[in-house]
Amino acid sequence: MRTHYDNLKVSKDAPIEVIQAAYRSLAKKYHPDINKDNPDAARIMKIINSSYEILSDPQKRKEHDSWIIKETWRERAEATLKQNAPAPAPAQEVKKDKKSLITKIIDLIFSMFSLLRLGLGFCVIGFVVYAIISGIYKTSDSLTDSKNDNTQITAPSKPQNLINNINICDSSVQNRKWPISSTIFNQKDRRNGLSSLTLDNTQNNEDIYVRFTFEEDKNTSKFLRDVFIPAGNYAVLEKIPVGTYRIKTQNTKTGCVQISEPITMIERKTTTGIEYSDNSLTFYPVINGNTHFSTLPASQF
Repeated sequence: MRTHYDNLKVSKDAPIEVIQAAYRSLAKKYHPDINKDNPDAARIMKIINSSYEILSDPQKRKEHDSWIIKETWRERAEATLKQNAPAPAPAQEVKKDKKSLITKIIDLIFSMFSLLRLGLGFCVIGFVVYAIISGIYKTSDSLTDSKNDNTQITAPSKPQNLINNINICDSSVQNRKWPISSTIFNQKDRRNGLSSLTLDNTQNNEDIYVRFTFEEDKNTSKFLRDVFIPAGNYAVLEKIPVGTYRIKTQNTKTGCVQISEPITMIERKTTTGIEYSDNSLTFYPVINGNTHFSTLPASQF
């Protein structure tokens, strides 16, 4: 399932400012007036324009979000049915019936939700779908007589917690006076690349101090650029050269440090021009948002 968010390379909860920045970056990269030798430029730009039209309109974006949730539930339900379907041939007919029923149920519930338009609608719908699907599974088990006695129940994994001790956190950061808006302090690299990286802190409720570093310097305090991003704001690093990098973040209240997975920036010559990276990284209040972060000793920040 490809969405308009995928087309603009932004997260599903990206604010309009990030969507606008992504659109401008992609338009600069694919606009047919700039890429006259690229036969696909017009087609790609049409897709980009269509996605931006949807995501920049609150009502259209809301409808698109509703469609994404509906399709996600449908795909998960059908995948679960396929995974739990018994092997014997008669069970296949049961699986088809269940699949058809779930599809109809989801369609019906979303039709009801369009009438309700209440904030609790998604919670209610989620509970109803869960209850109905659970009932279908139980009915299916009784019809097919295929109960599995070896089923293992695994407890849900707990979110990773920051290790709040002197090895990971540096409380001295609390004494530093920070700006009130997003501010890039240092840019030590040559800034001669074409790629960019949007640092999106709009979904986070904590101010963060960010350092942009080479992959090989991940366990040192060396860095190329550093930036302060308040909660609810974002910053864009531009003109990044080819290479593999890491993002290190420090919570300005606790002094605790995290590090991202490697981020690769590319520049590749093609018959129609140069392809380059336009990446986006969204920070969340909890670890494991759209990118995995690991804890890091403050001495390596």
